[in-house]
Amino acid sequence: MRYDAKKVQDYCAKVMCAAGLAEEAAEVFAEALVYADLRGIGSHGVTRLSVYSKRVASGVIRGDAQPEILSDCGAAIAVDAKDSIGAYVARKTVDWCMERAARLGCCCATVKNATHFGSGAFFTEYAAKQNMICFVISNSEAAVVPTGGAQPMLGTNPLSLSIPAQKHEPYVLDMATSVVARGKVVLAQKEGRSIPDNWGVDKYGVPSTDPAAILDGGAMLPFGGPKGYAISLMIDLMCSSLTGALNCRETPGFWNDFEHPQNIGYFICVIDPSKFMAADTFLRRVDDVLDEFKACPTAPGVKEVMIPGEIEANKYKAGLADGIELSDVVVRDMIETGKRYGVAADFL
Repeated sequence: MRYDAKKVQDYCAKVMCAAGLAEEAAEVFAEALVYADLRGIGSHGVTRLSVYSKRVASGVIRGDAQPEILSDCGAAIAVDAKDSIGAYVARKTVDWCMERAARLGCCCATVKNATHFGSGAFFTEYAAKQNMICFVISNSEAAVVPTGGAQPMLGTNPLSLSIPAQKHEPYVLDMATSVVARGKVVLAQKEGRSIPDNWGVDKYGVPSTDPAAILDGGAMLPFGGPKGYAISLMIDLMCSSLTGALNCRETPGFWNDFEHPQNIGYFICVIDPSKFMAADTFLRRVDDVLDEFKACPTAPGVKEVMIPGEIEANKYKAGLADGIELSDVVVRDMIETGKRYGVAADFL
């Protein structure tokens, strides 16, 4: 069924506040969840309300914590997330970077003592809508085998990059460095679905279509073989060695460890194109390139060539108009989560 996006967002914020999250952080967090569902990325949407609220209630995410800038060199800042919820920390850090990029042309930020932030496009597209280029990467707990390896060593280690345009929607790259995000396997298990056999392997290293086999002692596979492995390791190095956060092998689990803060790291970079050329000139040049790709002749049976992020942008607009589509399993889980904290399901 479809549900009003604003009502779902308000409900999620109420649940998180009841679990112990500060109101401002809860509002940003709920916006990030619904943003993912609106774009068709259900693995990072409201299906995670239960685990996030439990993490806040348990104290591994500090509900009242405020991120702090530890070092500020103008175009380079180091941030301590203080175990605050990831979506709030990443959005605030992007804001800090945009302020500095508007003055200096660019700003890079490292973040330590952070937690899972959800969909990376939530932050990069936010900046692109303000005519900034934004790049965000994060590490996470080990769940992916390196090429040739038999033990999980790397996280799904997402990366996102958005580039603003004028006529077109922003170019938006948002991806895990595993074949798919681990959350898609978790969602498939919750909904009782099988998965493709190239997403991951069981504890014996054998490809499996059973989500439980991947999640219980198994592992995800890197996208593109050695190329995905190399990119994922780069992200772990940047997000642990440079930030001071834990690496993937050291990071406590998101789904099942409610005693130890994750202390993952982010690396965020914002660029103001207007410091390199006139803003209108840059946006026009981006549009010209995207026009070329939209005009590309199509293969048999293909209606049009899509720009990265365009499919999700279309789903987002449709979801705002018609409501977000949520499975009955996810909705039941949301209702039960609300009951746990005394919040009525007023989005139905």
